[in-house]
Amino acid sequence: MMKRFKFIGCLIFVSWLLPYFASAQFTETKEISKHFKVTPETRIEISNKYGKVELNTWEKDSVIFEIKIRVEEKKLSKLEKSIEEIDFDFTSSQHFLIVRTEVGQNRSGLEKEILKFKETLLQTDGNIEIDYEVWLPKSNELKVENKFGDIFIGDYLGDVEINLSNGNLKSHNFGGKVDLNLNFADATINKIENGWLDCNYSELYIRKALSLKIQSKSSTFEIIEINELDANSRRDKFRISVAGLVEAKGSFSNFRFNELTDRLTLRADYGDLDIEKISPDFSNIFIESKSTDLNIYFDPGSEFGFEITHTKADIDLCREIEIDEESKLDEKEGKVKLKGKFGGKTENDTKLFINATSGEINILTY
Repeated sequence: MMKRFKFIGCLIFVSWLLPYFASAQFTETKEISKHFKVTPETRIEISNKYGKVELNTWEKDSVIFEIKIRVEEKKLSKLEKSIEEIDFDFTSSQHFLIVRTEVGQNRSGLEKEILKFKETLLQTDGNIEIDYEVWLPKSNELKVENKFGDIFIGDYLGDVEINLSNGNLKSHNFGGKVDLNLNFADATINKIENGWLDCNYSELYIRKALSLKIQSKSSTFEIIEINELDANSRRDKFRISVAGLVEAKGSFSNFRFNELTDRLTLRADYGDLDIEKISPDFSNIFIESKSTDLNIYFDPGSEFGFEITHTKADIDLCREIEIDEESKLDEKEGKVKLKGKFGGKTENDTKLFINATSGEINILTY
């Protein structure tokens, strides 16, 4: 009987240890430091995956890379193989400085395809971390690419191209041209002078921008202040506090402005437009819409002419609106054209043009 108790006790003890052995990990770290001289004409390119890229500027004609690698595996043999599969390609010339992280370059073609397939499913090798800390001049032309990791950058004066997938971008002021490509990523930017944004399934916060061209799909934008916006949008949400000139094309997209100060040209299908406040001295507004709800609020003291052509749309007009002419363009289709004025003076130029098919048209005052 005593032997039986001892045997059962051993089984319990071993079963208690099994989770510990199952969760045991082998870890190895490695650090690489590289230093390169550059000229103001040198284009700097950084391509990484599975970690962060942190960029720091300084007043020197050189670039320093501090790279930290950390690999964690459950088997020692797998750990050694994973370490061997990580390499870095450094290319330095008078006009280019290029650094690339290479993972699994020695794998077979099938293994590479499996790795690519896992990445498309967001199944990354989470046991690998490759972090860059870089010191570089603040005005050189710069390109940064990162997959499954974050990018941090402060003020930068040179032209910048950023490609980010499955990560976060945090930056302060961009003084040059910005080419930003985001896929399944989030970005927080203080200021952009001039930018081209290509965004898919992403979220962006921009405090201030002078000029932006945006092509986007299934993304959310929050912009506090922008002078000029040119957007081609599908299934997006735009939340803009103050905008000057806006030219946009949207499909299943929602545009909301707290204030519009100058001009709007919008072509929208199956979406929404809300403008809570339009400056009394706005230039003009042109809207062409289909199955889109329009909610537009003007200053009660504004004075301008308007033309509204609509087909089977629901209309709500404020008391400041005076209709001078109503024409039935197609009685069967229910197409009607309204001409008139907002405010009391008839000599004002026509500044509001709306051509809408179905949806709502609400022109009100704030």
